[in-house]
Amino acid sequence: MSERHSVIPRTMCLIFNDDDVLLMKGSEQKEWAGKYDPVGGHIEEQEDILESALREIKEETGLSPKNASIRGIIHAANFFNKNIMLFVITATSEKREVVHSEEGTLECIPVDEVHDINTFDDVKPIIDAVVELEPHQIVTGKIVFDDDNVPEVIELNVREA
Repeated sequence: MSERHSVIPRTMCLIFNDDDVLLMKGSEQKEWAGKYDPVGGHIEEQEDILESALREIKEETGLSPKNASIRGIIHAANFFNKNIMLFVITATSEKREVVHSEEGTLECIPVDEVHDINTFDDVKPIIDAVVELEPHQIVTGKIVFDDDNVPEVIELNVREA
């Protein structure tokens, strides 16, 4: 019998304020130092997906949005040699005052400028897809990374929720 494929469950939290999205510029201690990435993290054992997202948002930003929802599920293969099941969460915040952490510096980036910043190649199409979703839709898909963490395959699909 072959070994089963296993994944690490993680959240990617896209926090919007008007036409901006909150992103973290990774500190020097991160594998992704200097790159912008949405906040988020591991889903702990026995933790609900949305509870995990809200916990990560609070820990990494100090914000407590009330309207978090799952807007995507994406299988990311070979990302830093790990297989990730990524739950894309969106929320809005009227506040822009955030708490910076040792993980990085938070910045509100206009959505239409995301393509101009240093971020992972998969973040841009995920944000693009989520911004275009209707309320009854989610994005699903897969992203396969090469050994240099560059996406070889990005397949994102809009589906009815």
